[in-house]
Amino acid sequence: MALLDPDHPTVPEAFRRKFAGGLIINFEVDDVDTEYDRMCKSGLPILLSLRSEDFGQRHFITSDPNGVLIDVIKVIPPSAAYATQYEEETLKAIGTNPSRKV
Repeated sequence: MALLDPDHPTVPEAFRRKFAGGLIINFEVDDVDTEYDRMCKSGLPILLSLRSEDFGQRHFITSDPNGVLIDVIKVIPPSAAYATQYEEETLKAIGTNPSRKV
């Protein structure tokens, strides 16, 4: 995958414009905290700061030079309230005890 400036010479001329929005690409990583630090140091815009969500993601959002949103994610156990919405096998796969009492 390449993230290019819309004016890059390999982009066909008819497509050399900023993206109008509506596209988000998700990347699942092993260590989202390290990636967040790396992206901050590189100067990429941080559009949503690093956070842990109750639904089971630790993530942040940046964008490429064209405005395509990039959501960098690590799957984490969901909160007890959200865990009731997941299949038992899914909870086991992400390290949540499905038999715990909510």
